[in-house]
Amino acid sequence: MRVVVTGASGFLGKRVAASLTERGEDVTLLARSTSVLPSGAGQVVRFEHAVEAGELVAAMAPDVLIHMAAAQGRRGESAATMVDANVTLSAALLGAMGPGSLFINTGTTLPPHMNLYALTKSQFVELARHLVTQGRTDAHVVNTQFQMIYGPADDPAKFVPKLALQLVENAGPLVTTPGTQRRDLIYVDDAVAAILAIVDARTQLPTWQEVPIGTGIAVPLCDFIERAITVSGFNQPWQKSLSPRAGEPEEMVADITILQSLGWASRTSLDDGIGRLIDDARATVSSGRT
Repeated sequence: MRVVVTGASGFLGKRVAASLTERGEDVTLLARSTSVLPSGAGQVVRFEHAVEAGELVAAMAPDVLIHMAAAQGRRGESAATMVDANVTLSAALLGAMGPGSLFINTGTTLPPHMNLYALTKSQFVELARHLVTQGRTDAHVVNTQFQMIYGPADDPAKFVPKLALQLVENAGPLVTTPGTQRRDLIYVDDAVAAILAIVDARTQLPTWQEVPIGTGIAVPLCDFIERAITVSGFNQPWQKSLSPRAGEPEEMVADITILQSLGWASRTSLDDGIGRLIDDARATVSSGRT
């Protein structure tokens, strides 16, 4: 297969690209000129703007495009930048896909009112759905909705890797919300396997398909934190004094019926995943990479 992957510099994207390459697929990483990409996961094609990206994809004529590139707003991006990255680029890529090809979009489970990231990602999903239902694209579109992905070597600015590092450093009190929110936490290897299962089922899928991705089990965040504390040996005070984000859902969990019908199953238990997460945090701290 000819597969184009965007967002291959990211936590999930680099693993998806590597797995596809290991399987022997013809993988191309499509990235902005400023992106730092992993080596050996496919040939690299660079672009400067959305129109150019669409032209490049049209010329490559991929069987599958896995779109994981996004602006998440963590660097203070402007509204215009968020729209360009999460709507305009996405639309250009989808518009370049040929008949019978598969476009896999990575959406979000966050409500649109939460932030600009959630709003712009949701706007593209509605646009893509409209294009499919109105017959304005010949590609098949799968909109994946990932729950909380975690695992080694993630961005330390995110909640879970930041938590793991703090527990391993054991240098001061842990301050969190009460942690009553229930979340579906999926280990990164299982998330990669879910994407590959969708790729392998491309000839079985309808022109539009929503695919929630998670374990199908929601656990209180305080339970996740307690397990991580036990594994790490953290012995400082735990203060549950922070307030949850305004408008944050109390429970988020994936309906994995569709994934299971594709032959996918979660293979990493929460305890195993936490153990690997803490081991990676220990290695990071001991190497001085924090």
